[in-house]
Amino acid sequence: MDGFRHVWPMAVRFRDVDAMGHVNNAVYFTYLETARVEYMRRVAFEAPFRQLSEAPLILARISCEFKQPITYGQSVEVGTRVREMRTSSFLIEQHIYADGQLAAVSEGVVVHYDYRAGSSTPIPDQVRARVQAFEGQSDPA
Repeated sequence: MDGFRHVWPMAVRFRDVDAMGHVNNAVYFTYLETARVEYMRRVAFEAPFRQLSEAPLILARISCEFKQPITYGQSVEVGTRVREMRTSSFLIEQHIYADGQLAAVSEGVVVHYDYRAGSSTPIPDQVRARVQAFEGQSDPA
């Protein structure tokens, strides 16, 4: 998957398929979420969190452009990358491929978040450095 260093395989489950014979559009968001969480667990944080309650993140926005249907039995992979880091948020780009063909393109904003305070917080330097190292990005500062 060109340009994506983090690629997560997904299994199309029978329950993912709707009456029209293809993966329901809402399920695409589940595929995206699974890959996005794994990216954050494995790349952004030094010790992968085991409980979601340990994740200081919140999804603020997501969009998805559907390119082609996915059907039961296809091999699905989701590529995830951080396209930009802002003060307290990540701009995430994701592509879903089915049998090697582009099926969907997504863009989202994930905010580093303090649930106790109920507000965003700056991305810690060590998280920023880990993502930049993984993505091959340099610090713009």
